[in-house]
Amino acid sequence: MKKLIYFALFALIANTLFAQPEDKKLNKITFLMVDREYEDAAKKTQKLLEDPYYRRNAWAYYYLSQSMYEIAQSPEFTEDYPKAFRESMKAAYKLTKYREKTDENMDVYKEAQEFLKKLKDSAITVSEIYYDNEKASKAAYYLKSAVRFAPNDYALWLMKGIYEIKARNVGEGVKSIILAMDSIHLEYVPDDVSMQTMIDALDEYVLIVKSGEYDKYFTIYKFNPTTQDVNDAIALRDKLKGMLEGDEEDKEARKKESEIIYKTFRSEEEEDDEMDDE
Repeated sequence: MKKLIYFALFALIANTLFAQPEDKKLNKITFLMVDREYEDAAKKTQKLLEDPYYRRNAWAYYYLSQSMYEIAQSPEFTEDYPKAFRESMKAAYKLTKYREKTDENMDVYKEAQEFLKKLKDSAITVSEIYYDNEKASKAAYYLKSAVRFAPNDYALWLMKGIYEIKARNVGEGVKSIILAMDSIHLEYVPDDVSMQTMIDALDEYVLIVKSGEYDKYFTIYKFNPTTQDVNDAIALRDKLKGMLEGDEEDKEARKKESEIIYKTFRSEEEEDDEMDDE
């Protein structure tokens, strides 16, 4: 989608000191990234990925994800690259998917962690904008994309489930909630960019369980949260609130800001893309 200031939100220009791959073709892309020639880097990486030799190469997906992320933040590229942010997340997924194929891939994946956190933070922000503007299915889409490259972030899984339920995609929502709650315990601490998401998601989870509205769906999937489970969720929420740095988020202020940003979107919304599994 083409947006005037869509990613002006994210003043997250990477200042990474790139490690240097030994492969000569990849090495040329390294210098393009260092010189901030992101469009050229993206084009050359996409061309390289047409070669079967590079299709499971972590460097290629790392560079493609980074270059598309930077392109997504640049207003001059919005017309030519309306899906740059989505392409960045797709490449991040491939980087994660192939991380164990070689030792070098795993090394690249480890190096990419700071960038992947920034990408995840941006996905959370976009999902919140959509949710605040009553576009729950769009909000769920961006967290669905994020958990593909951050599969162990259960704050995202839980909030994804909340968004899916709100979008009336109840089956998928319940499955996402079950996956999250099977892994969340009183000692669980999300990373800093997911902390507020976890607090908000636990709030929503408690309301959903207490409402009883979705009990029949929980039963289908053999998920029967007890009063103690609800109390544990409340206790974890309160614990995380105490750990949160800075002032507690003002949800009404966030919603007003989201509405302003949402109204600047210049084009009609596109249909959700399905992430390919190749």
